[in-house]
Amino acid sequence: MKSSFKTVFLLIVLLMVFDIYATSNLAPPPNIRVTNIPQLNNEEQVWICPTDSNIVIAVWRDFRLGYRQVAIGRSTDGGQTWTDSLIPPSMQMFGDSSWQSDPTLTVDRIGNLYIAVVDIDHFGSTDGRFIAFYKSTDKGVTWTGPVTTVPSLIPGVVEDKEFITVDRTGGAHDGNLYCAWTRINLDDEQIMVFARSVDGGASFEDTIVFGPPQVSICRPGGFNAGLFANPVVSANGSLHIFWLAPVWDSIPSCRIFNRIKQVVSIDGGQSFSDHNILLNASAGYLATNGTEIYASPAADADISSGPFNGHVYVAFPNWGPEDQFITDVDLIRSTDNGETWSDRVQVNDDANSYYNESYHPWLVVNDEGVIIVVFYDTRYDPPNYLLFDLMAAYSFDGGQTITSNHRISSVSSDVANLKSSSKSNSNFEFDEEGHWTNTDENLRAGVLGEYIGVTAFHDKINAVWTDSRDGNSEVYTANWYLPILEPRLRTPEDSAVINSGPTFSWSTAWKSNEDRYRVEISNDSSFSTGVLWYLSDTNYYQAVIDSPDGTYYWRVKSLMFTGADSSEYSVIRTLIVDQTAPVPVMLISPPDNAQTLDSMPTFDWSDVIKTGTPVVYDLLVSSDSAFPNDSNTTVYTDLTESELVPTDPVLLDSVTFWRVVARDLAENESTSETFSFTRVAYFCGDANHDGSETPNILDLTFIVDFIFRGGPPPDIPAAADLDGSGGNPNILDLTTLVDFIFRGGAQPTCSP
Repeated sequence: MKSSFKTVFLLIVLLMVFDIYATSNLAPPPNIRVTNIPQLNNEEQVWICPTDSNIVIAVWRDFRLGYRQVAIGRSTDGGQTWTDSLIPPSMQMFGDSSWQSDPTLTVDRIGNLYIAVVDIDHFGSTDGRFIAFYKSTDKGVTWTGPVTTVPSLIPGVVEDKEFITVDRTGGAHDGNLYCAWTRINLDDEQIMVFARSVDGGASFEDTIVFGPPQVSICRPGGFNAGLFANPVVSANGSLHIFWLAPVWDSIPSCRIFNRIKQVVSIDGGQSFSDHNILLNASAGYLATNGTEIYASPAADADISSGPFNGHVYVAFPNWGPEDQFITDVDLIRSTDNGETWSDRVQVNDDANSYYNESYHPWLVVNDEGVIIVVFYDTRYDPPNYLLFDLMAAYSFDGGQTITSNHRISSVSSDVANLKSSSKSNSNFEFDEEGHWTNTDENLRAGVLGEYIGVTAFHDKINAVWTDSRDGNSEVYTANWYLPILEPRLRTPEDSAVINSGPTFSWSTAWKSNEDRYRVEISNDSSFSTGVLWYLSDTNYYQAVIDSPDGTYYWRVKSLMFTGADSSEYSVIRTLIVDQTAPVPVMLISPPDNAQTLDSMPTFDWSDVIKTGTPVVYDLLVSSDSAFPNDSNTTVYTDLTESELVPTDPVLLDSVTFWRVVARDLAENESTSETFSFTRVAYFCGDANHDGSETPNILDLTFIVDFIFRGGPPPDIPAAADLDGSGGNPNILDLTTLVDFIFRGGAQPTCSP
């Protein structure tokens, strides 16, 4: 059958595309429980003090009073032990009636710490909100505030989902404190707003709208500008803000898409560029385990003196057709200060990435330019993929490649053990001490919040996350040093079939100019015999394959250029060497030197069968027998059947050449001989226009009927002009045809 190998070939191609990775076997670092309360905790952030790396400060949303407040955690031993307390009512905008939420945290170059919260008069008549700031100048021992981004309450406005940063570049705007958030009015219209402080958080300048309500012909009344505005300062002092925004398609489809947008300020936050759409992304949705996920961008920039200084990075979870409707964490980068952006690089390396989910990323770039990304992931709970863990991944080459993933949580968490707050006042009442308390202990929604935190100082990393191993929503932390991990293999894909020396490549596993790799190839899967090995100072190696056809195995180990430290070996991949070409193709139709009336004749050739591998075909059709790589040649590639009706017509009254190349998975090729044919407008002598290439008795009868009996004239008079004299057929044409048919006379020659 013509399609006998189509299914097999597509299956093998899919297996090659769905690359197989393996998570690092490095043990998780010690996990430390920070909180010990029976209520909900989530939405954590963390920073190491740059002037004293023993000081680590964390914030989180805390429900120990039964309603949302913000807690501050402090460690003086690098994150090993912690003390914590709530921001007291005396330091909240609405006192005892305040709710506080959405805590974010940053630190300036000289060690001043800043916290921003949404401060809510939840039980007041206006449901008013402020964005409130707190500052510590003594490494988190004491805090001052609140200072708000607006001088007075705006009636009917909800301020929500603020993120903050500070300029630490040492440049003209060093120390500027930046805040971006979403403002929602009474009509549920969202705009993206920004405020800055140039006096160390003592006051804030007027608010700037950098994302106005969007307008579309599909929604003339306007619609939401977006959520999750994340500000980042790049190496030259430019301020970038990234956020998730809905965008309407045009009429008639009027579909809504979600995209990550960007604006840039080059004057320290006084003005902003027009928005730039970076790429399509997901909106809010539920993971398989019920976790609410948003494609909120987590961003940072390289302000180090390293080789990737100036790069800007954005990580985000994405759920869509390209991810088989399962969430992955992706990373994009800009090497030109946000002007252009790379393709997505997948951060999670799980072998079952089409089943388990990765989400809630946060990232930081350390002071040597190493990217650290942490995220939740369900890979350790097959086949249901409901329990989640905290994972980490690193990039040592400016976001070009991502390392194998590193498990950080030592115990998986169950979403069913997490509690939730309620948005309804009916679930709250006063307790004996006069505090509002949640009376429903079984609520579960939004249980993980919307973000987590990670920070780094040189090689030291601290992360905070929500964990339920103890049957409750607790804040957990871990601190560890940047590890050297098993290389994450890239190419060739597992079970790849090759015919010559491949380029072995893998993700960079250690710092630039300090990394080295050992590549091993063997015909023995245990690597006990026949091992060829090579040392490479780059994350790739061009091998020379002079071995016989067969199956081989390869793996890579990471080495530090200085010192004796190294990783374990990577996973083992299979490599199939096949240097045998398929048998030549036999051409069938159109036959060689044929004439045809068909402008798009069916090309047909023999099936080529090669044991153990499918074969595809390339059909070349050209007006030039040399088949040049230009407009004279049309190539139909990767055909899985041995026939084709072309999409482009061949030229009239011109010779067309064609041949077929058979190609296997290893790119071994065999070709065919070259056939030619001519497309003609008609066949000379085909008076009755029945497609006959050679005049016959039916054509003779047709001419006799026309001349002597008043029959119909020929459809194409030139086809019946056998003597080439022009006009409708006459007795001379009839004589020529009789002579050809019955007397072996000359082939008729019609007029042009």
